Amino acid sequence: MASFFDNRAVWWALALGALAGVRIWTMALSGVAQLPHIMGALTLLVPLVVFALLIRRIWPAAAGLVIVVIIELSLL
Repeated sequence: MASFFDNRAVWWALALGALAGVRIWTMALSGVAQLPHIMGALTLLVPLVVFALLIRRIWPAAAGLVIVVIIELSLL
């Protein structure tokens, strides 16, 4: 069994989580999203990325990114 850091899904999950975090950060800086939207996005993103790391699969982190994009598009 591969170690935790040798698993590609772990690195992909971290990368997708970071990408979603950057999208949330830019929504906050540009003024598109207010505090409730930012907190809602983080409330969904963080547990999904942690769950992806625990099960060593990429799909929960990808779902988190998709949810953040949907929140961003709903604000435009």
